[in-house]
Amino acid sequence: MKKTLLTLLFVSFFIATAQNPIQEFDFNGTLNNTANNISFTGSANFVSDRMGGVKSAQRLVNKGMEAVIDNLPQDNNTRSVSVWVKFNAISSANYIWGYGNAVNAQYCGLLQQGTSTANSDLSLAGWGTSNDIIVSTPLARDIWYQYTITHDGKSSKIYRNGELLKSISGISRQTKGTIFRLGEINTTVGINADIDDLKIYNVALTDSQVLQYYNDSKPVSESLSVANTETKTAKNTVAAKPVNTAKNVEVFSQGRKIVGSNASNIGDLPEGTYLLKITNKTSKK
Repeated sequence: MKKTLLTLLFVSFFIATAQNPIQEFDFNGTLNNTANNISFTGSANFVSDRMGGVKSAQRLVNKGMEAVIDNLPQDNNTRSVSVWVKFNAISSANYIWGYGNAVNAQYCGLLQQGTSTANSDLSLAGWGTSNDIIVSTPLARDIWYQYTITHDGKSSKIYRNGELLKSISGISRQTKGTIFRLGEINTTVGINADIDDLKIYNVALTDSQVLQYYNDSKPVSESLSVANTETKTAKNTVAAKPVNTAKNVEVFSQGRKIVGSNASNIGDLPEGTYLLKITNKTSKK
């Protein structure tokens, strides 16, 4: 009964603290949002998603897509945006998403700079260097990454795969605009990537929520990798040598016990044939 009650309390707590996006686009064979009342415009190019689902992600190659979303967070209001991305080329900048005006502090967008090395600058752009958050990250082609940004009115944060990469306080955003763009920064197009599961919130997700949502949506292969690691660890634990246990040794000759509860004086016995009885010592509690 107690276990059932605790489980119900945990589930109730998770539901109470979970946040629902104000807009969600899963790109499962459609450019519409899940509410089916807003759509991205542009020529669709559906490809497999990170789970292997056919026609369940959108490929953008040097083209952008736009959607008019009236309830996008404006000015300095709280927000979070998460999206899954697989880069098909990284030598040039990939403008992942953005909305707002090309005016100081009035823009909000995410871009991954081009690179010829193993690292690339990731930027949460606010239009104006003092309004940008930039962090260097490892980057590779053909790998799915989940990007999440949050802003609580005082601090802005960038996450990748549930991990906080950078947080900066003191940036006041004045975002203004209702056209949400994929593959563009303002109106400049630049991207070669697959996009999936775009979610927009009007709250700033917490660190634990960002991690939870990543774990809930990461590819199955990553989960299997973790499971295999745990299995190997368990096997190694089973193969460990057991700890030696103290023994009681009793010696008998012709049915009579001739030595006490230890074998310390066996060397003093005369030659002959003996029977040994060996048992584990009972531990004291």
